[in-house]
Formats: sequence, structure tokens, C-alpha cells
Amino acid sequence: MIEQSITIDGTETALTATSAVTWTASDIALRLRPNMTWRATRGDITGDGDTAQAATDSLIAAECKAAKVMQLAARSTKGQNFAREMRSYLQIGPRTRRFNSKKWAVDGHRDVINLIAEASYNPGMYNADREAIFRTAFAALRSWEKHIDGYRTDVNLVAHINAMTPYQFVAFLADMIDAGITNVGEGERYFAEMARRLYAQAA
Repeated sequence: MIEQSITIDGTETALTATSAVTWTASDIALRLRPNMTWRATRGDITGDGDTAQAATDSLIAAECKAAKVMQLAARSTKGQNFAREMRSYLQIGPRTRRFNSKKWAVDGHRDVINLIAEASYNPGMYNADREAIFRTAFAALRSWEKHIDGYRTDVNLVAHINAMTPYQFVAFLADMIDAGITNVGEGERYFAEMARRLYAQAA
């Protein structure tokens, strides 16, 4: 049975049919799908449910979540946004190990690097917002390729970075972003300073 109205933010709103399977309620578009479930859409956010009301409630919850994410992003640095998005996308936690054949295509570090490279060299593989965030680590990627993966910097620093968990590795790249690294020359100076701190801690 098709509902005659739904409740939006505490207000009962009538459904207005726009076709045999679509309705509007205020600024929300509702569609009855072939599997007899509903989809509610407002802007670029959607919600699904078994009824028009459930789909609307799902949509409103998704909007609230998106708003919180935007507020958090607005208060965060570029590096923090990168770290949060990368960890979320690859499901990296503090206890995630670098080498786990069931999780990684290659290994934890290289899967992170590969995502940055794909977002930078092959636009369109991910959604635009995610690609933009991943691309902020492009200079860090190039610096890592030359100085860490290419063993052009202090060997103890290379070993230290290679021993990082994926969680720590993402934080390391995020720190490079927030340090303002824009080219491999700046990356070289960053690594030199990082090596000095590493030796100072060991002394």
C-alpha cells in the first residue's frame, strides 16, 4: 500500500505523485524501486528503506552524518583529512599490520601509495572529493618513491619508515602534507630533519 504522507523533521508532509513510481514530499524525491523498496533523494544524498518513511528517515540520517563529516573536515588540516579518508577507505586501524595477504593487494604501505598514484595519474577512478584528498599526498608520494623506496636517504630512516604500521605510515604521509611538501627537494630536506630527530631520540 502506498503511503499518503511521511513525516519530515516532525512535520507530516503529503506525497505528491509525479509518475506511477515516483513522488515528491517537500524537496525530497521518492521512488518505488522494482524490488518494492523505496529510495529517497535530496541533492546528492540518498536513503533506502522498506517504506517511504523508512527511506526518508535513512536519508535524513545520511544528511546528518554528511554534515558532521563536513564540519570535522572544516576544522581539520589537509593532512588530517587525508589520514582520515585513507584509513576509512582501506579500513586501516591502529593494530592493522603491514603484511597481510588477506587484506592487501600488495602490502599496507604500497596499497596506500598505489591509491595516491591512481588518484593523481588516473582521475575518475574514485569520487571527486576522495580523489582531491588523496592527491594532496602526491608530493609526499614522489618524495617517498625517490628517497625511501629508492634508498636515497639515511638507511636507518628507511628502515624506520619501512617498520611503520599502515596506520603510522598514513600519519607520516599526513605530516608531510601538513609540512607543506610540494616537491622532492623539500621532501629530501624533510627526511634529513626526520633522520636527525631519529638519531637524537636514540642518543
